[in-house]
Amino acid sequence: MSRAPFLALAFALASTACKKDEAPSGQGKPTVGGEATRPSPCRPPGKLHGALRWFEDDYTRAAACAEERGVPLVIDMWAAWCHTCISMQEYVLTDPSFATVADRFVFLTIDTEREDNAPVLERFPVGAWPTFYVVSPGDGAVHARFLGSTSVEGFREVLATGEQSFLDHLDRAKLPADSPLAKVRAGDRAMVAALQLPKGDPARAIKLDEAHAAYEQALAAAPADWPRRPDVLVSLIGVKARRSEAAACVELATANLDATGKAASASDFVSYGLGCAGELAETAPDAAKAFRERAVVKLEALLADPTSRLSIDDRSDAMINLRATYDALDRHADAVATAEKQRAMLDEAAARAPSPTAASTFDYHRADVYAYLDRHAELVPALEKSAADLPEEYDPPYRLAGLYEDAGQHDQALAWAEKAKALAYGPRKARVVAMIARIHKARGDAAAERAARAEIVAIYEGLPPGQANPDALAEAKAALAAVDAADAPPTPTPGAAK
Repeated sequence: MSRAPFLALAFALASTACKKDEAPSGQGKPTVGGEATRPSPCRPPGKLHGALRWFEDDYTRAAACAEERGVPLVIDMWAAWCHTCISMQEYVLTDPSFATVADRFVFLTIDTEREDNAPVLERFPVGAWPTFYVVSPGDGAVHARFLGSTSVEGFREVLATGEQSFLDHLDRAKLPADSPLAKVRAGDRAMVAALQLPKGDPARAIKLDEAHAAYEQALAAAPADWPRRPDVLVSLIGVKARRSEAAACVELATANLDATGKAASASDFVSYGLGCAGELAETAPDAAKAFRERAVVKLEALLADPTSRLSIDDRSDAMINLRATYDALDRHADAVATAEKQRAMLDEAAARAPSPTAASTFDYHRADVYAYLDRHAELVPALEKSAADLPEEYDPPYRLAGLYEDAGQHDQALAWAEKAKALAYGPRKARVVAMIARIHKARGDAAAERAARAEIVAIYEGLPPGQANPDALAEAKAALAAVDAADAPPTPTPGAAK
C-alpha cells in the first residue's frame, strides 16, 4: 500500500488535533463569560512512555479526550503475564519515530486482568494477547484490530489503516468501494461480534463465517505486496483454527508460507499451522509431517535472515516453535541446539535490558528453555532478582513457582505460588491457584488440593461479564468433582457382606 494516502490524511486531521497549549494546565475550572465550564478530559494528559502518552485503565476519559479532539482512540489490551505485551510496550511502542503520529490519536492501555476493566473487554473482546484496537471514540466502531507482536513499521501501518477507516467513517476521506481495507474492517468487526458470543451459539458460527469471507476477500483484492497481507493471513488462519478446520488450516498454511513476510506475523502464522498439524497427527500423519518439514524450512530461514524484523521476544517464540517441530520430527539434537541458542540469546537480552520491567519480558521464555534443558537451578537467582526488583508484580513469583514445580521441588514451588497468589487479581488469580492445586496434589495433600479447586471455582464464578470464562469454569467444576469422587467412600455392592 502506498504511503501517500496516509501522509495526505495528516493534513485532514491537523485542524482537529489539540495543540499543547490549547487546554489550561493551572488549577481551577476554565471560564467563558464568567461561567465555569467543564474541564477538558485531555487534562492531565496520559503518562508519557517513549514518544506517546497513554491513558491507563480509564476508557471513559480516554474516549472523551479522543472525541473532543476528533481523533481515533488506540487501545492496547494487555496483561502483566503476557511477555509479548511487555515486549511491545518496552521495545516497539517506545520508538521515537512515533512522535510524528502522536497527536493524531489518543492512546489507552487496558490491563485485561483488572475487574473494573471488564466492561471494556465486553465491548472489545480479546482472543489473544496483546490485542490492539483503533476505534471511534463516540460509537466505539472498530477500524483496525491487530493481534500479537509487530515491528515499528508494522504498528505504523496498523495506525495508518485505522486512521483511513476512521476518516471514511466520518465521510471525510472515503475508501474506494473495492478497498481491501474495507474488507479487513468488516472481518475485524465480525470477529469482535463472534468473540462477544458464547461458544456453541449458532450466531457465533455465523459471525466467524462472515469474518472468514471478509478476510479472504481482502486478500484476493489486495496487491501481492500489500503491507497488511501477513497479519490478515494470521487473522484468516485464526478463524480456521477457531472453526476446528484442521485440514483446511494446514492447507492454507502450506500455500501461504512464503507470503507471510519477515516479521512476527510470519512466526504467528506458522504457529497456527503447526497447531493444526498437531490435530492431524493421528488421522493424517503424512500431511502433518509434510507441513512440519515445510515449517522447519520457513522458521530456519526466518531466524537466519538478518533483514527479518523480529524482536528478541519474537525470535524466542520462533525458536520455541522450531525446537518443538524438530522434536516432532525426531530431530532432538537439533531441538537441543536451538534451545541452547535461545537460552544464550535471552540471557544476553535480559542482561542488556534498560529496566527491571524490560528484563521481565524474558522471564517466561527463560523459564521455559531452562526447564527444557533441565537446568532449572541455574535460572533461580535471575528470577529471584526479578521478583525482588518488581515486588508488586505477580508474574515473577509465578514463573519461579512454575520452575520449581517443573523441577519437582514442591515445597519451594508452593512458597512462591502463594506469593504470586497474594499479588494476583482477576482471571489470572485462578491460574495461580490452579498451580497451587497441582502442587498440593503432587505433595499428596488431598484436603489442600480440594480447597484450592473450590477456590478456583469461586474465582471463575465471581468474574464479571467480559472476563467470565464458561469453559474454564466448567473445567474447574469438573476438576473439583473429580477430587470429591476420589475421596468418596466406595459404594457398597448390592448383596455384599456388611
